[in-house]
Amino acid sequence: MELILLAFCAFLLISNIFLAFTRGLRKSLLRLATAVLAVVAAYFLSRAIAASIGSEIALWLKVTFGGNPNFAPMFSGEAGADKAVGTLAQMLVAPLLFLLLYWVLKAVLLLLYWLLSAVTRPATVDSASSRFIALPIGILIAFIGIFAFVSPVMGYLDVASATIAEVDAGESIEEVEELSAYNADLVVPALQTPVISSLYGTLGEKLFEGLTQGEWDGEKLHLKTELTMLGKVAGNAQLLGATPAEQYGEVECAAVDALAQNISDSHMLSVLCAGVLNTASNHWLSGESFLGIQPPDLGANGNLLLNAFLQVFSTSSRENLGEDLDFFADVFALAVRYDVLANIGNADENALADLIANSGFLADTQVLLQTHPRMDPVGKAMIDVGMRCALSAMGLPEDLGQSCGEILTDMTTVLKETPVKEDGSIDDEALASSLTEVFAEHEIPIGEAAVSLVAQGIADHFTSEELQSLSIEDAVDKLIERFGSVDISGLTANGFTE
Repeated sequence: MELILLAFCAFLLISNIFLAFTRGLRKSLLRLATAVLAVVAAYFLSRAIAASIGSEIALWLKVTFGGNPNFAPMFSGEAGADKAVGTLAQMLVAPLLFLLLYWVLKAVLLLLYWLLSAVTRPATVDSASSRFIALPIGILIAFIGIFAFVSPVMGYLDVASATIAEVDAGESIEEVEELSAYNADLVVPALQTPVISSLYGTLGEKLFEGLTQGEWDGEKLHLKTELTMLGKVAGNAQLLGATPAEQYGEVECAAVDALAQNISDSHMLSVLCAGVLNTASNHWLSGESFLGIQPPDLGANGNLLLNAFLQVFSTSSRENLGEDLDFFADVFALAVRYDVLANIGNADENALADLIANSGFLADTQVLLQTHPRMDPVGKAMIDVGMRCALSAMGLPEDLGQSCGEILTDMTTVLKETPVKEDGSIDDEALASSLTEVFAEHEIPIGEAAVSLVAQGIADHFTSEELQSLSIEDAVDKLIERFGSVDISGLTANGFTE
C-alpha cells in the first residue's frame, strides 16, 4: 500500500511541475488560487454536509426503531443512542467528503480558470523565464494536492490501526487475529511511508482532527479518541467472553477494571453507558425486557445481588457513573478472589452465606461501602442472604409475628441486652453469639455464618437509643419490619422452589 501512496503522490508532483512549466507564471498563479480555494471550501462544506448527514441518520434511527419495542429504549431518546450514532457518522464521513469535494471543487474551479484564461488573454504566451519562475508554484500546488489526499487517507489508516491494536487483547480469537494480521501487514507499513508519514504528522493530522471533531451532549469529541476507547472496551469485553465465569482470575479482574476506566474516560461512552444502565435497570426491575433481552438469571441468591446493583444503576447518570463502575469493578475482583462469583448460583444458601461472611468478602465490601454510599443496597443484599437463610429455616410463615412470636421475642430480648461498641453501634458479634443460642434453643437449623449476617442486619436496623426506649412489643414489630424487607423470591420453607 505504501508504494501506491508514493506513486500517486509522485504523479501529483511530476504532473503539477510539468503543468507549471508549460503554462507559465500567470496561469500557475491562477491554478494555485483554485487549489487553495478548493481546500478551504472543501473543509467547511464537508463539515457542514457531514453534520447534516449525522442529523439525518439520528432522525432515521428514531423513526425506524423508535416504534419497535425491542429497540425503542435505545433510539427513541430514552438512552440517547440515536444522536450518538449520528455524531459518530458525522465524524466518520467528514474526511471522505473533504477528499471528494476537494477534487470536485478543483475540477469546477479549473474549468472556470480555463474559461477566464481564454477570455482574458487568449493570445498571450509566457516567456521562458516565466515558466521557470512558475516551477516553485507548481511544486506548491502539488503539495496542496498531496496534503488534501494524504490527510484523510492517512487519518483513516491511523484511526483504524489504533482501534485494531486496542481490540487485540491477546486472545486467540480468529476474527481478532485476522484484524491484527491485516493491521501489521498493510496498515502499519502504510502509516510509515517515507515523506508521506512526516507530512501527515506535521500538518495532515491537524486537518484530520478538525474534520473528525464533533459536538455531542455539550462536549467536543474526536473520532480517534472515541474509536480507540471503543476498541479498548471491545478488547476487554472479548477477553471476558473467552473464559467461563467460574474460571475468572486476575486477568479478568484487570479487564473489568480497565473497562470501567475506559468508559469513564470517554465522554460519549460514559453518557451512553449511564443511559443504557439506567434504562436497562429500570426495565429489568419492572420485569420487562431491554432490547429484547431478559435480565440474566444468576439463581435465587445471585438475583438478589443483581437486583441490588440494578437498583443503584437505575439512577446512574454521567455524574455518578464513574463511582458506580469503580465500585462494581472492585466488588467483582473481591467476588473472584473469594470464589463468590463461582458459587453465586449455588442453591445452598448456607454455603453462600459462609462464603460471604467468613471468607472476607463482606468485610472487604463493607470497607468499600464507606466510600461508596450509593451502593448501600448492595451491602444490604449481601446481609440479606443470611436473613433469607433464617426465614427459610423458620418456614417462611405468612404472618411472622403470630407464627414465630416466641422466637422473635427471645431474639428481641437478647438484642436489648447486647452491649454497645465505643462508637455507639450495637455489637453485632456479641449479638451473633446470643442469636446462635436462641436459634439452637428453638431448633432452627441455620449455619453460623448466616447467623452472623442476621446479626449484622438486625444491628444495622436498630440504634442503641432505640433499644433503650422501645418496649419488647415495639422492638418485635421493628424486627418483623426488618425481616419483611427481605426479598424471599425463589425460596420455600427450608430450601428453594424448583
